[in-house]
Amino acid sequence: MSRLASAEPAADRRRDPSPPVAGPPGRDPLARLGGWADRRTHLLLVLPGVLLLLAVVAYPIGFNLWNSFTNRNLSFPVTSWVGLDNYQRVLDDPAFYSAIGKTLVWTFASVAGQLLLGFAGAVALQNVRRAQTPLRLGLIVPWAFPSIVLAFSWRFMLDPIVGVVNDALLAVGVIDEPVAWFGNETTAMPAIVAMNIWFGFPFMMVALLAGLQTIPAEHYESARVDGANFWQELRHIVVPALRALIGALVVLRTIWVFNNFDFVYLATAGGPAGATETLAVYAFRVGWSSFEIGRMAAVSVAMLAVLAVIVAVYLRVLRPDRDEEA
Repeated sequence: MSRLASAEPAADRRRDPSPPVAGPPGRDPLARLGGWADRRTHLLLVLPGVLLLLAVVAYPIGFNLWNSFTNRNLSFPVTSWVGLDNYQRVLDDPAFYSAIGKTLVWTFASVAGQLLLGFAGAVALQNVRRAQTPLRLGLIVPWAFPSIVLAFSWRFMLDPIVGVVNDALLAVGVIDEPVAWFGNETTAMPAIVAMNIWFGFPFMMVALLAGLQTIPAEHYESARVDGANFWQELRHIVVPALRALIGALVVLRTIWVFNNFDFVYLATAGGPAGATETLAVYAFRVGWSSFEIGRMAAVSVAMLAVLAVIVAVYLRVLRPDRDEEA
């Protein structure tokens, strides 16, 4: 009996499914490492992107800023520290202020034209009931053109000898003789602005069309019941609903157009006689024509300052709208 009694508890212990009692928490290094990784998974996922951003953005900006305080020149192998001399030379150059004025004209005229044409195209497409997709694809074609193709196509169309634009205007009697659109100081800036508007309005149109499609149809129906016409719907329904989107698009396009170099350089190279020399082209001329990398770096820092002021004004103007929506 004693043997049977002593065997039963042992058998019960072998059949007991309960897990062993864990030791005090925090002693296992692997468990602590796993817990730390679980709590910081979001940081680990973001870290590669942050490192890549630092490599492709922060390093070039820092290197450019350092160059702006040196006399770095491609003609001389020795580089030395010159402090604020490059900035002083830039601020003493009348061409710098002329380039600022032309950049502001180029930027604001292009963004305004792109916004108006894109808004009109979005509203028109919103009211199309058939073949909206083919029309949308057709209107977005300018956005798909590479810069060099776009610039040289416009140069060919506006050529005073073989350009189709001059032929059309002569045929309808708008002009009496061919015009060198990119070669005339009066028409060069309007010509490149028109080219940029034609290129950029599809981006505005697609983004605004997406915003229009988020407005509930009940808003239009209620307005029509109250007797609102098309323009009243635009003013009281469409524009308030798209105000935040329009603000974001204006800020983004302003940054892109302000820094644009390829369109202006490929079309006119800043000419004729500096009539289209924006800050980007001015910086290129200083750096790669005069080989003064240090002064070019100072110009680019000044461009950043001017752009920061413009964006700050935009955000200041848009802030009351955001507060009202909140």
